Amino acid sequence: MALDFTFLTEEQIWGDDDGNGQLDAIERYGTKVAPTDLTVLLGGRITRDADHRTSENDLTCESWSASLVRNDYVRCVYFKGIKYWYYVDMHVISARPALPPSEASKISPSKTRTLPSGVQIAEYGEYPQTVVDELTFLELERGYNLKSIYPTGKNYTFNSVDIHGHFTPFKAKTYPEYELNGKKYIRVPGYPSEDNSKLSTGEQVKRGKAYWVEVQPIEWLMDKSGWMVSKKCLFAGVHIDTLETHHSDFSKTFMKKYLDTYFAREIEPSKMVDKEAIKGLSERLAEISDLEKVKATVTPARTPERTDILTRITRVRKAKSLLSKAAQKAHEEGDEKTLQEIVEMAKPFAAREAAVLNKFHQRQATRRAARRQSNRE
Repeated sequence: MALDFTFLTEEQIWGDDDGNGQLDAIERYGTKVAPTDLTVLLGGRITRDADHRTSENDLTCESWSASLVRNDYVRCVYFKGIKYWYYVDMHVISARPALPPSEASKISPSKTRTLPSGVQIAEYGEYPQTVVDELTFLELERGYNLKSIYPTGKNYTFNSVDIHGHFTPFKAKTYPEYELNGKKYIRVPGYPSEDNSKLSTGEQVKRGKAYWVEVQPIEWLMDKSGWMVSKKCLFAGVHIDTLETHHSDFSKTFMKKYLDTYFAREIEPSKMVDKEAIKGLSERLAEISDLEKVKATVTPARTPERTDILTRITRVRKAKSLLSKAAQKAHEEGDEKTLQEIVEMAKPFAAREAAVLNKFHQRQATRRAARRQSNRE
């Protein structure tokens, strides 16, 4: 179910000149908003002032509203939570999606809680948000390079152009979602907007470096009027409109098109299958792999024993990919019979897969130890 997302207007954020129209949830929570780590990685600007913090003590960012100030300027929330404006084609301003009451009434939040300020928080949908710790990063990178972690079949779409550029059209790039130990992640490069683009870990974002971001439930501020607005800014790198085609009606802007085309669909949780049962090696599927091409990639300098292990690992990767795709398709189509056949086919070979990979890494460790010993001597 794709919902009709929008942004809050400046009246909903601050109220009008007479102090009317501000959402109660915003009044209680505050107008300052924090970015997720993904937002920072995508180029969202973050404050340089350590005193600019939300009511939950998070550092703040700048966010769009749905209100056009004049011609090609859009009202924005500044780091301090006050009114500001930016050109419609800026890429470094962050996005804080919202749902009007007519749309919010269609959903059933998975969890709710209440902040000390009295604002109720609901969880609905999921989105990449927080960078992983170093240990998880190493585990994910190893799995990614060995192709031993599974794509769920879901992708997230962001802008791939230079976020500093004005007058630069949006160019979509998709990032696959992976599953590891029951959690979901995406791998994205860092595109810092400034030299103070720091993550929640305190790390400075490095341009082009790969980061793993965990997919987590989205938290929404629930207003008594029925409106819901994301507690944090969820992405950046997308402009409201171009200077040539800007609209005073938010529903006709490029940002609205992005929300409808990508965001509204990509917050829907991916369907997961029993990857533990499927992750084993299927000899029948491995047999259709082109082993001659595999052998051709192995240099003559490698020993026959090492060549054999690498060939077997490559067969494992191909088989796992075929199994995963077949199982995902059967699951999405509701074909439980076919899914069960795939699961049963995979079960006997899980131990073999683990044994081949473990043997490979044990030999690598042994050779490294031997080289270190040789260097000492």
